[in-house]
Amino acid sequence: MIKRSIIFFTLILSVTLHSQEAIQQWVYNTLERAQLNVDKGNLEAAEKIYYDYATSTYSSKSYDHFVILRTYGYFLLQQDRNEEALKYLKLADQKRKMPPMDVFNLKFILGQIYYVEGQKEEAKKSFLEWIQIGEDNEFDLRPEGYATLATIYAQDADWDNALIYITLAIDNTAVFVENWAQLKFAIHIQKKQYMIALEVAQDLVRVKPKNKAYIEQMAGVYNIIKFEEESLASLEFKLQQDLLKKSSEYVNLANFYLFKGLPIDSSKVIKKGLALGVLDNNIKHNELLSNAYIIAKDFDNAVNSLINVTKLSDDAKYDYRIGQIYLQNSDYKNAIKFLKIARSKNWDGKAGSLEMLIGISYIELDDFKNARIELAKAIALGKENEAESWISYMDSTDSLRAAAAAN
Repeated sequence: MIKRSIIFFTLILSVTLHSQEAIQQWVYNTLERAQLNVDKGNLEAAEKIYYDYATSTYSSKSYDHFVILRTYGYFLLQQDRNEEALKYLKLADQKRKMPPMDVFNLKFILGQIYYVEGQKEEAKKSFLEWIQIGEDNEFDLRPEGYATLATIYAQDADWDNALIYITLAIDNTAVFVENWAQLKFAIHIQKKQYMIALEVAQDLVRVKPKNKAYIEQMAGVYNIIKFEEESLASLEFKLQQDLLKKSSEYVNLANFYLFKGLPIDSSKVIKKGLALGVLDNNIKHNELLSNAYIIAKDFDNAVNSLINVTKLSDDAKYDYRIGQIYLQNSDYKNAIKFLKIARSKNWDGKAGSLEMLIGISYIELDDFKNARIELAKAIALGKENEAESWISYMDSTDSLRAAAAAN
């Protein structure tokens, strides 16, 4: 079943992007009439309109027919009728001399449907055509398309092409996508490119430091490349003599210390690399430093490192993490401050969790009024069971205080 988000994205593109051609007024009116039926839930009436006009006779170059076929295909996709949708989208794809942007978007959605339906060769062909049209016309190529194509090549054990496209996917996205990094790691292992695989493994551990599978994955690569006492001694000597010149050497040494349970030594390596300018003052290195501090239970420096990250990224997860650290260390005012900053940045974690933490912080500050406001929000977001005990605590505390005041 193809994801509806993909469908909606393509539908939006087809409506908002200007084409080199325009449909005739009667086509616009017809599609509008069908959409009104969809909006009212009259799907059978809408489908009859789409079907009647889609199956009529048109020239091979008719843009009107192209739009009708495409719209009918999208309608069927929304009903999870992928096989039927393919029939009409393929007919749209057979139209000659359609505007490049329209064909570009159609090739992308066809690639996704073919892949979901298990037609890998057709999916591969469609995505390659999508890329060619995009490059020829300087259209923006979505990294998701590259990633799906990389997955297809990987399933066929074509590691060279898989690596090309997963690298393009990762290089063209502003966020870290865990599944893509896992695929890139697997490809490098298959190609026996262990040092590059190690860097990807380290990225996964940096993002998910508590994930045992990623830690074991990184350990496995260390064992393959025999990164043991000799390598460690060499890097330590170079570090003492300020002879480490590559950022990868600092990161490898810092991660190896973490792997060996020496987080303080790890943090010193990263700090030195940053101070010497060998390591860039970027999100990746500051996050690695904060993880080392957290493992070492040096929470003040962990917070400082994460605050540096917030200056480089608007991702709310870093503010949320700072709020969590402050809460764990009983600094409730700062916990509230950073948790609210995370909320203002549209933190998208588990619904109600953020409100629960803010509410608990207010309770610890004896500010029951604001605590009740936050817990009410948490309940509205599905946290009724978790909030109930805290509300009971406040109710009983208020009753005891009232009784004490009366006496």
